[in-house]
Formats: sequence, C-alpha cells, structure tokens
Amino acid sequence: MSGMHSFAAWTAFALLASTIDARPQVHRHRRPHGQGTASADDLYTAVATPTATATNFPSLSIQPSHHSLSSTAPYGFTASGFAAAPTVTHSRGQPYANASSTASPIGQPNSPYPLNDTNSASATSSKYPAKFRGVNLGSWLVLESWMTPDVFQGTDAVNQWTFDSTDGAEARLQQHWSTYITEGDFQNMSSWGINAVRIPIGYWAYNNSGTPYITGADAYLETAIGWARQHGIWVMIDCHGSPGSQNGAEHSGHAGAVSWQSDDNLQLSIVVLQTIAAKYGAMQYADVVMGIELVNEPKIGSGANSLATTQAWAAQAYHAVRATAENKALYILHHDGFTGVQSWAAVGTELNSDSAPSDEDQGTFALDLHLYQNQDPADKSLSLDQHIAKACAYPTTDLLLPSNTSTATLPLFVGEFSAQISIPNTTDGIWTPDLLEGTRKVFEAQIDAFEHSSQGWFVWSLKQGGDTGAWSLEAIMENVYAGEAITERKYPGICPFG
Repeated sequence: MSGMHSFAAWTAFALLASTIDARPQVHRHRRPHGQGTASADDLYTAVATPTATATNFPSLSIQPSHHSLSSTAPYGFTASGFAAAPTVTHSRGQPYANASSTASPIGQPNSPYPLNDTNSASATSSKYPAKFRGVNLGSWLVLESWMTPDVFQGTDAVNQWTFDSTDGAEARLQQHWSTYITEGDFQNMSSWGINAVRIPIGYWAYNNSGTPYITGADAYLETAIGWARQHGIWVMIDCHGSPGSQNGAEHSGHAGAVSWQSDDNLQLSIVVLQTIAAKYGAMQYADVVMGIELVNEPKIGSGANSLATTQAWAAQAYHAVRATAENKALYILHHDGFTGVQSWAAVGTELNSDSAPSDEDQGTFALDLHLYQNQDPADKSLSLDQHIAKACAYPTTDLLLPSNTSTATLPLFVGEFSAQISIPNTTDGIWTPDLLEGTRKVFEAQIDAFEHSSQGWFVWSLKQGGDTGAWSLEAIMENVYAGEAITERKYPGICPFG
C-alpha cells in the first residue's frame, strides 16, 4: 500500500515498547447513568485487563482493495466500541475566525453549504485554535439506548444492530437523524465558545454488506460539517463502531463478542477509513475537518484485543489514511484502549518522527484519551475536593503525559470526559446551589488540566435525551454557566500548576 512502512522497521520499536511499564488498567463501557447517589454499576462496567505492554508487532496483511466481508464471526456478525490555563475569549457567534461562512454555494451533493476550494493545508493547520474546546454529538449517528431511550421505545432492541433489525427502523432513524441535532445546536455551541465537535459514526454508514445495519448516516455527517463551517466549528470524525465490534459494548453498534481482530475485520476497518479519508481528507474540507479517529475505545486484554496487534494495525491504518488524505494537516487519532499514554509513547515517536516539522506536512498521529470520574467504584466515595484534586493531578500522572515530558512526538486529545460526578448530598439534574457550585468547580478543574497538557477536550455529550443533568452540555450551559462562555472562569487558578 502506498505510503505504508514494512513491519521489519518495527523491530526496534517493539523492543522499546516492551520496556515500558504499563500498569493494569480498567476498560470502561458506558452504561445508563442514574442520579448522583446511584451505584457505580449504573454507569459503566469495569473490566480489569492484564498489564498492557507491547512486545512485538505481528505482520498484518492488509490490502487496500479488500471489500469482501467475513461470514464466520460470532453473534451474527458478518462484518463486524496547576495555574489556570490561558483563556481566549471568542466573540459570541464566531468562536473561531477561520471558518469559511461567506462563500457562495457551489451545489456540492448532499450539502446545503459551500466547500472552499481555495484553502491550503498550510493555511488551515497554522490557524488551528491554540486549544480545541469541544463536545461530542453522542447517540446521534451511533445510537446508545441509555442516552436516547425514546428512539428505542416499543422495541426490544438494545443497540444499533438490533434496532436496525426492527420493523420501521429506517423511518425512525431518519426522524431521529433529522431532529436530534440541528443547525440551531451549532449556533448555540458557537455562542458558548465551543470551537470543535467530535462526531461518532459507525463503519456501516460506508459498508453495511451482510449486516442488518441501515445506511444513510453519512449524509447527516455531511450536513453537520456544513453547519460547522457556517458557525466556525472544527470537526473530528470518529469511527465509533468498527467491524466485529472493537469492545463488545453498545456504543460500538453491537454488544457482545469482541471480534474486531478476527477474520477480515481489521482489513475492512482500513478500507472504510480510506473511504472517509478520501472524502473528508480532501482539500475542500481542510477549513473544517481537523481530524479522523481510527477506532474508539478498543478493549485490550484477555478475550479481547491484543495490544501488540492493535498497535501494528494503528501503524498501518495511520499510513493508509495519511496516504489517502490530500490534507496532510489532519490529525489522525487512535484511542489508547485505556492502557495509558506511556504504552503509546513509542508508537507516537515512530509514526511522527518522519513527518516534516512544518504546517504543510503535519500528518500527525495523535492519541485520544477518555478520562471519566464517574466510572470507577472508588470515585463514588470521593468528596468534591478530592474530585477536584484528581482532575488537577492529571498532568502529573500517566493518565496524561507528565508535564515535564515533551508531547511533541505524541499530541494528546481528551476525546471524552464528563461533568457528571457524585457530589455528596446532591442529585444529578436537580440544580441546587451545591450542585451548581460543585459541577462548575469540577468542570473548570478538568478543562484547565486538559488545556494544560493536551491539544484540547471534548465533553460527553451535547445532549442526553431529555435529561437535564450534567451528562448534557446543554444543561450545563443553561444552568451552570447561565449565559457565560465556556472560556470564562469563575474559579481561576483552581488547579495549582503553572
């Protein structure tokens, strides 16, 4: 494949990776949340995984022209989840000035908004915001029943796979896709100071052969990108569900077995990513699409995915996407699989070492981290001050690269986190003074830490069905910020780092 390295070149890398100390990690699966006093099991299941240390990089035979699907995968799959950071105040309604919002429409298929054919990679990458301040559009193009239970009402479906198998599913999906996220949401986000969105989409939007999955989500992604351009917001396209299910969780599209590294699913993943890169890596999207995420939350450990195979695949997928995308300033992201930054440090060094140090040829491999404070049982017993201290300590732990270590060879993004935590004597969604103050403090501490030690952050999620609690950025902005921009600090210097 054009641009792909031979795995013989990974020998030194593998030796380096094998020396990295990686502690046992916890893999987290999003589950329905309850009130602030609910048990941890109401949120996620936590599955301990063994020490995740790469020891070798097996050679993977991946052909760019491979389109056939496996017919032997289980569960019905045939192709198958400190000092305050500097504050930049954006003008309301236009948080980032680089968006092309005044050009004349040029009749781009499936898009009501124009594409800017005059942008260059250098013009775009040099104008990325100093920090991406973003939000996920969760349960829109990849359904999660706990977030949008109304969509599942009257069915026995528990995930996208089973929902798409029900009678009338396509009409329900079209209704959901066309109403859950609208241009008004982008107007709101812009006014809040949000300058980026992470949009989860499933592989089946591009290839649903041999599956019950319904296509059509890519047209709504295209529309959302147009809205983002109009309102000065960058877009990260996140392949949230991969063939075979990368984690066996609902948010991969199919709960059950983890079959991502079985049969031809890794090959199919790359083909789908190349399809995405060929379109959204074109220069006509360079003013709005800032990154493509290769895989979301691959489960690492016994009975799941091998870390060594995952990292070998990451290298091949990176080179395939980079070779396909015309825009070389794209960030190409991969989730760490909850194994920690250090277990991926050598990957970042190897993949980014041959990139020219210029905006025109950034081509950066970046790591996506998901840092929640409401998933581990130990978090349930934390006091408000302890939640804040944990957030402020992120840059000094292996959850984020230690602050005395350069991140130049491995840019970090916090692609998911939440302001929904267990604050004693409060109930999520009942906005008492204690909950308002506690949520604001914890949220500011987290984003200060993320802006201190990463390229930016994306809170989960913009909406959570009809919920008014802290899982919803809409609810946070309405109740906690109450008209203030996301860049404003009520508690400046809450984290004692400098």
